[in-house]
Amino acid sequence: MSARRPLAAACEAVYRATLARVAAARLVKEALAREPLPPGPVRVAALGKAAAPMLEAALAALRGRARDPLCVLPEGARPPVAPGARCIAAGHPRPTAGSLEAGQALLDWAAAGGGAPALVLLSGGGSALAVAPAEGLAPEEKADAIAALMRAGLTIQALNAVRKHLSRLKGGQLGARLAPAEVRVLVLSDVPGDDLSVIASGPLAPDPSTFGEALAAVHGAGAALAGPVRARLEAGARGELPETPKPGDPRLAGVHHRLLAGPVDLARAAAEVARGMGMEAAVDPVPLTGDVVAVAARLALWARERAGRPGARGPRLLALGGEPTIRVPAAAAAPEGGRAQHLALLAAAGLDGLPAALLAAGSDGRDGPTEQAGAVVDGESAGEAARRGIDLARALAEARSGPAAVALGAAIPRFETGTHLCDMVLVAVE
Repeated sequence: MSARRPLAAACEAVYRATLARVAAARLVKEALAREPLPPGPVRVAALGKAAAPMLEAALAALRGRARDPLCVLPEGARPPVAPGARCIAAGHPRPTAGSLEAGQALLDWAAAGGGAPALVLLSGGGSALAVAPAEGLAPEEKADAIAALMRAGLTIQALNAVRKHLSRLKGGQLGARLAPAEVRVLVLSDVPGDDLSVIASGPLAPDPSTFGEALAAVHGAGAALAGPVRARLEAGARGELPETPKPGDPRLAGVHHRLLAGPVDLARAAAEVARGMGMEAAVDPVPLTGDVVAVAARLALWARERAGRPGARGPRLLALGGEPTIRVPAAAAAPEGGRAQHLALLAAAGLDGLPAALLAAGSDGRDGPTEQAGAVVDGESAGEAARRGIDLARALAEARSGPAAVALGAAIPRFETGTHLCDMVLVAVE
């Protein structure tokens, strides 16, 4: 852990201790103990950033009953200790050749099921980790379209509506291919609101979104997409292509989801950890969403209203879980950062001079395509940046929060957490 001033160090300690409390393996073990799977062989697949620990816990609980274990996890992640399992490392946030291999492997896994019972372990990141483009779309065309929409700042709900309508796997299509099997799906949510149809683009959940809504999201973003991508969305909106499986689709009757935890649960766990460390702690019960600039201003206001309050005993902390959105400026020639570091550096100015600190970091130990998990700043960070010649305003304008956070010493290095429940944000004052 990097050297921190006391309040920033306390936030980082809460962050790390909370991640241990919500470890994916622990949550899967507890879920299967509460509601055991039926006797007999069970086919098992895991997809997402927490796929490895989820698969390990499931195989331990099944005690030799597991069949055809398949694990799709991010490149560079620790593979599961799972003899006999097929493991595919894939790209995130941009799909790679491994993502295409994983998408086809999942389709083949579903086709080979023959109606046998199955357990699917799902966590966020699955949208990029497993890719099976719809007929007529080249992988690069789809990847470029999603990258453009991400840069435009689409919400995860709108972005995944597009993904589902450009795929053979997402939006309930994997679940439909498993019919008539009984399928248990254990889910870690990285989506504010815990919408099962959005997490990993809902490969086993009915999809309430439509081609028309996906096309409207593209129009609203103003992004330039490849001709075949736009043509597919337009054809679907005209009713010329079959929709994704909708609520009530009989092919999904045997699929049963169990939500293990989500972003607000992450915040609740952080507050409990903070109280155990002697801090007064509150939880925002509403998932963190909205433009990152507005979020930073709101959290800085919370700190200003409470910092140095007479009669307060010890530090006070607010815990939040969710995912603010960030629009990458078109003029940003070489963006390098993530939404957590961007949020922290934005907040540094609002906390300037206060006995306060703010941490923003990914619960998976990653913040976008960087080597950082996030960042933690305090009331001295803005002044320190000015003294050291680090131009925070320029770094933010160029979407280069990563190098700036590292130069400032505010960055939290990337690491394996064993879970994934969206971003954690902690604001603390004295």
